[in-house]
Amino acid sequence: MPFIPTRPLRYLLLCAGALCAPAHADWAIGPNLATVRPAPEGDQIQGQNPPGFAWSQKTINGTPSAGYEVEVTGAGGAAQRFQVSRNWLLPEAAFAAGSYTWRVRAREDAAWSDARKFRIDAAASLPFIVPNEAALKKAIRARGQVRSLPPELLSTPFPSLPKQRQALRARLQWAVSRDTALATPTDAQWPHRFSTPTTDAYNTQVGVVRNTITPLGYQLEAAALLWRLRGTDSPDLAKRYFDEAVKRGNELAALDPEGPTSYVNQDQATRMIALSLIKAIDLLGTDLDKKVRSAWLEVVERRTAVIYTRIKGANGRLDQYPFDSHGSTNYGMLSAIATLALDRIPAAETWFDYAFRGYVNSISAWGGADGGFANGTAYGEYTAAAYSDLWLPIGAASGVNLFSKPWAMKFAQFMAHFDPPGSPTHVFGDEHEVVPAPFLSKSYARQVPSPVAAWYAQSLNADENARTGFQAPLATSNIVAAPPADAAQYPSVGWVAMHSKITDAPANLTSVYFKSSPYGSYNHSHADQNSLVINSGGRRLLIEAGKSDGYGSDQAAAWYRQTRAHNAITYGNGIGQRLGIGDEKASLGWNGAISNFSTTAALDTVTGTATAAYDGKLESAVRQVWYLRQKNVVVVRDKLASSTPYVFEWNMHAINPLAISGDGVVKVTNGPATLCLRSMSGNGIMPFHPPKNAAATQYHAAFHSLAPVARAEFLVVIDIGCKGLVPVLGGSSTEPVLTIDGQQVRLY
Repeated sequence: MPFIPTRPLRYLLLCAGALCAPAHADWAIGPNLATVRPAPEGDQIQGQNPPGFAWSQKTINGTPSAGYEVEVTGAGGAAQRFQVSRNWLLPEAAFAAGSYTWRVRAREDAAWSDARKFRIDAAASLPFIVPNEAALKKAIRARGQVRSLPPELLSTPFPSLPKQRQALRARLQWAVSRDTALATPTDAQWPHRFSTPTTDAYNTQVGVVRNTITPLGYQLEAAALLWRLRGTDSPDLAKRYFDEAVKRGNELAALDPEGPTSYVNQDQATRMIALSLIKAIDLLGTDLDKKVRSAWLEVVERRTAVIYTRIKGANGRLDQYPFDSHGSTNYGMLSAIATLALDRIPAAETWFDYAFRGYVNSISAWGGADGGFANGTAYGEYTAAAYSDLWLPIGAASGVNLFSKPWAMKFAQFMAHFDPPGSPTHVFGDEHEVVPAPFLSKSYARQVPSPVAAWYAQSLNADENARTGFQAPLATSNIVAAPPADAAQYPSVGWVAMHSKITDAPANLTSVYFKSSPYGSYNHSHADQNSLVINSGGRRLLIEAGKSDGYGSDQAAAWYRQTRAHNAITYGNGIGQRLGIGDEKASLGWNGAISNFSTTAALDTVTGTATAAYDGKLESAVRQVWYLRQKNVVVVRDKLASSTPYVFEWNMHAINPLAISGDGVVKVTNGPATLCLRSMSGNGIMPFHPPKNAAATQYHAAFHSLAPVARAEFLVVIDIGCKGLVPVLGGSSTEPVLTIDGQQVRLY
């Protein structure tokens, strides 16, 4: 089960701006915001049956406990007890429908944690059973020489493959032929090494190394895959695939595991080398020269041993501190490598026993069971691609289909809501300005057995990844495709999507996105709580400003990740929410929270509170958003308070010049798409300029209070399409009502 990154709102307010202990003595809640959250909790229906359990480690006399006892009690009072050595539990059998409580205690201490509630629903809680390590290893060993491919794919004659699969193979052949031109890498071409603080030259090299090694690893895997599934190819063509695989494997194996592609210098490179080599070893089998095979296995062992050590750390580092972007991906890499390396590398059994079920239990620290992904849709897309690379061989070898994990289904739905077909760019977080690569999401969604995933895969205008699609199981799904709802909230990450009609063609689709996240500005998240993004007609209108120029860059800290670069509230000439720098754990407390969401055919509404994100500088920062779907109008109301009077600013951003009219209306234009913003609260308006190193030519303005005030309110009406609608504010001071083209919005 994914780690749940939320605290009750009372806890968030107590801890705003600092790492702090909970206000009660429940030891299962960790000592700071960066530790794993107890789950399941909140008396919620579980999407997965059995659910995964997690809690913070308990320290006894300065030493973490050597194990725990978990007690799960059903409605009738019957209790099940489980003994585990780490601070998580994934039961091996489903629970009967009903209400449950659970608690945990350390082996060395009789003190139980607080009891927490959850529910299992006969229809909504989907079975997902993972056998124990011994049973898993037995199944993997029974697979024989080639375990990374589905048995039916290995046994099906090439002419009998579906035409779609043969088309994927043809595209893969073309790609492998193209990439025979890739240059041979050498350690000498990358002279820089990690040091603290890092240099600009080293930071640039990190990207170059990743972008060099990744296509070489894919080329190795693809060539080995084409050789293994060579079908009716001529002997000469098959030999070319084999020789290309051996060539690329030797090139990667020749790189020094302690050099520029080492874990400490570029962990993405070292994991790619280890994974692609073990996949190729599995695919090439006994045809690979024994000396070559031995050399490759040695490289896999050296590189993977470091990954294992770093993930495990002292006392289960990732178990206790899951908010590690690379670490969570490396956990999956370790699981896949260990699965393919069993009986090929002696240490692989240790890696497997540590990683496999732990990874399956957690998958992602960046959201809860609703499938949310707090690091933004760009990194969600990259992560979906990684899942395809890892989960296909894991499933083929072990029989555990991670694409059928309920969280995986919800993640596909999340991506459909926030990266729908035709999205002009990603949304929220680093690289939000990047244009999506829909083939990556499509490749993931095609493997997920849910109606929404089937709709998403069908609707994305792209071919799937030929390399992953060619090696996927042959079984066809009889799931009937169905789109997700037009609007949805993802509470675990504090995101809301509101669409005109999600099945609309991109040229007709309006998408309104809102964020008020418990993740604050940690990792790839920005200081953008209570921010808004609007796309319409396949065009960006109300945009997130800036451009990524490298994680942790000075420009990102000064502008790209700042509140002022988003459609959100600042004060005092651009002062915004507190920004976490360099994965500052306290930034998990500089966060937002959604307190209300509802949706109907005519009206969506959401309320976000971002007070904690301003780290004590504001007493209140609340934004309400209404989307009038049939009018294609957005209404935004901000209520702000501070003990110190400020001029407050309502920031807006666009990719083209803003037209500011004499009556205070701001028009945003992008090709045929437009929107007009009108302040109903008597604010001034001014354009402003970002820092000189903003890295992108964009346009910016802000509604603002006319003088420093302790309390401010903005009421902004956004007419998408600039239809000339005239909003009328009526009602009373305590119960105001806004009327737009005959539709009323109660602003209370």
